[in-house]
Amino acid sequence: MAKDIMDGYVYLNPLVLKKYDAASFKELHMQLRRLQITIRAAGVDLADLEALRHRNQKLQRMHQAMSVLENQAKAQKISLS
Repeated sequence: MAKDIMDGYVYLNPLVLKKYDAASFKELHMQLRRLQITIRAAGVDLADLEALRHRNQKLQRMHQAMSVLENQAKAQKISLS
C-alpha cells in the first residue's frame, strides 16, 4: 500500500484508516518511513527537472500520508514507535 500511496493511486484519509487496527497502523507507518528513506537516498540529476519533479511529488505524497496517519493514530491513542 505504501507504494500505491507514493505513486498517487491511494490517498490516506480518516475514512480509509478507520478499518485499520493498531498493528496495521504501525506496519504502514514503518513501510512509509522506509520507502521515504529509499526515495531520498536515490540520487537524481538536478539538471533533469522532470525527474526532480516526480521525486518531489512522491516525497510530498509520502509526507502527507504520514501526517494523516500520525494524526489519526494520535486521535485513536495508538503509539507508532
